[in-house]
Amino acid sequence: MTLSDLTQNQKVKIISLPSDIDLATQLLEQGFVPNSIVSLAHKAPWNGPLAIRVQNTKISLGHNVAKQIEVAAI
Repeated sequence: MTLSDLTQNQKVKIISLPSDIDLATQLLEQGFVPNSIVSLAHKAPWNGPLAIRVQNTKISLGHNVAKQIEVAAI
């Protein structure tokens, strides 16, 4: 399962980040750390970005990035 598969308010644990080192580093700096709990706050219509709750903030991600972040249901 990836972040792009979530339903609203579904909580998951991050399993792995993208293999692209630059993208993975950027995500780590934003708080997307393996084994951390995140949830989907909002999906924009017409295949727009996803708002992901990370710790106490919302971060917007495009579907192409969200599809590269593997998660597991908790």
